[in-house]
Amino acid sequence: MTALPLRLFRRLPAPLRRWTENLRTLILHPSAIATIGVLFRRNLAADAGVPWWNDRAIRYLTEHLRPGDRVFEWGSGSSTVWLSDHGAAVTSVEHNPDWLAKVTERCPAADIRAIPDNAGDYVAAIDQFRDNTFDIVIVDGLHRPQCLRRGAPKVKPGGLLILDDTDRPQLARLGRSALPGWQKASFTGFKATTDVRETTFFRRPQVTG
Repeated sequence: MTALPLRLFRRLPAPLRRWTENLRTLILHPSAIATIGVLFRRNLAADAGVPWWNDRAIRYLTEHLRPGDRVFEWGSGSSTVWLSDHGAAVTSVEHNPDWLAKVTERCPAADIRAIPDNAGDYVAAIDQFRDNTFDIVIVDGLHRPQCLRRGAPKVKPGGLLILDDTDRPQLARLGRSALPGWQKASFTGFKATTDVRETTFFRRPQVTG
């Protein structure tokens, strides 16, 4: 894309930019159109109880989540509610105090921690836990590249690390090349936010020998 079209693109109204990006993603992933039904049942409230991921990603996690799984997530919200409702023990980090209050009210069973928007403190929130502690680590908040690198050792062998929005330019390289040796599965589709986005699951190898 040349400089002039890029400047013009940035001057488009936000909804038009979003749908232009959606169209580009759908051209690359045409089967994602099958997930468009989420737009007709969208609910962005903190108490909606459905993660802000595409339906394919939610189905994949549903197949692999077990009651009692320990989960750490950067970025609380409907995913926190959904995980807790499915029997997971959730520790979540949130920088927005208003959002934290809403999620805490809806999901008192989760351990939701207020961390200010300070990169050092935010990324380091997982450091108090030993390596191999969590069945699932979710990177869906701020400072995602740093959180991915910091969270990977905390995943149990055979566990999952989830990185949302790996279609975004700043995360695409991570989605392709991060965590060598880990199995990877990516799912693209509409989210309740009306974006077409990709969520990538990394599975840590089992210990052998």
